[in-house]
Amino acid sequence: MIIKLTQNHAKELAKLHLKKYRTLHKKTIVEGVRLISQLNDYGINFDELIICDKSEFDTSQYSAKQSFIASQNQMKKITTTKTPQNIAAVISIIHIPIKQTQFLLYLDGITDPGNMGTIFRTATAAGVSGIILSPDCCEIYNPKVIRASLGSVFHLPSETREHNWLKSLQTTIVATTLEDSTNLFELSKPASLMLVIGSEAFGVSKEILQLAKHKVKIPIPGNIESINAAVATGIAIYHFINK
Repeated sequence: MIIKLTQNHAKELAKLHLKKYRTLHKKTIVEGVRLISQLNDYGINFDELIICDKSEFDTSQYSAKQSFIASQNQMKKITTTKTPQNIAAVISIIHIPIKQTQFLLYLDGITDPGNMGTIFRTATAAGVSGIILSPDCCEIYNPKVIRASLGSVFHLPSETREHNWLKSLQTTIVATTLEDSTNLFELSKPASLMLVIGSEAFGVSKEILQLAKHKVKIPIPGNIESINAAVATGIAIYHFINK
């Protein structure tokens, strides 16, 4: 059964654009046919599905506790993209714990939502076991992260851990850095790997570099200082996958 979205409900949904309300309600909002279809393929159950009254979507393929029909003005309020989407969904935030540890990523201060989402998407595609985030990383349920990840933040296991947690690991830590490092492509994949990617502005912290068994860099023969963090992560991931 599809019911009409009220103005008050639309205002409440719009609050999920802000992190404090996502944290308070443990919910986030996603938008767009492609993203929602991908989440549906992951087996995600939607708390709410909101359809614009000007669209002709067949909602029978999606599993939602409640479905609503909204006006174009209401859709503009509850979506964040420049071109308002004709479909949106509310999802409960449920963290997926990491159980496999053969190949993990540790993201040290990644703050750009686009980079964060792209890293999650690439890691999911490559079959990485999970992602560990330092506390100063950006929120992975930020709508920009979700869109860039194509919903993989709801599929790939992830946790948030302080740097000190790395000291307890029985795994090989490989950190990416430009200083005192060797060529990435000369290193084979260890049996158990923690690949550390540093922040866009400051790189990997000195504390983690001291724990790393290997410090590696991607050769840059061209006249440029560094590579985008998400691009560098993708190169490193697929190097080790192929090894």
